[in-house]
Amino acid sequence: MKNISPEICRKIAQARRDQGISQTALAQELGCKQPAISMFEAGDGTKLSEEMVKKLAMRFGISLEVQPKEAGGSFEGKETIDNLAQSTMAFCPNCQCPSNVPYMVEERLLFCPSNRIASPVKGGRRCAVCGEVLEQRCPTCGAPLNEGACCVFCGMPYVTSTLPPGTDVEGWVRSRREEIAALRKLN
Repeated sequence: MKNISPEICRKIAQARRDQGISQTALAQELGCKQPAISMFEAGDGTKLSEEMVKKLAMRFGISLEVQPKEAGGSFEGKETIDNLAQSTMAFCPNCQCPSNVPYMVEERLLFCPSNRIASPVKGGRRCAVCGEVLEQRCPTCGAPLNEGACCVFCGMPYVTSTLPPGTDVEGWVRSRREEIAALRKLN
């Protein structure tokens, strides 16, 4: 869709998080793929059709008109805990979250999600690091999660890159890994 501002994309993302809906669940509801939702929420308004954006805006009660930037729009640590099975794995779908360690394989950017870092407690629904709603199944095929960056059933990566085109990916990976190592030393 043309002329959709990154601010509106982020408002829709925050509304989804506030309602505790995962990107995968929303994608299934709309009939699209989770990576499209992830890239849209990261500010790329071209990843969803005009019809889908209007459905999202209507669903979450958000105006598609650009409004002046509101102050204090950061995540306030609201967390919902479900009584899920203790063996349930989950991961944060946000590629910018330090719980997802980036690495390169044959010039392809992948992220190794850490269930241990992202999940605040067994059965937690939000990432303990960034507050995103945790994914509990493969966003592409719905298979149970496994350790690693990609689903063993469909082969697709769990975490989708939302880096802007033209980014020096290798440089970003090096920098991000250094930031993550520094954060881990603080803990």
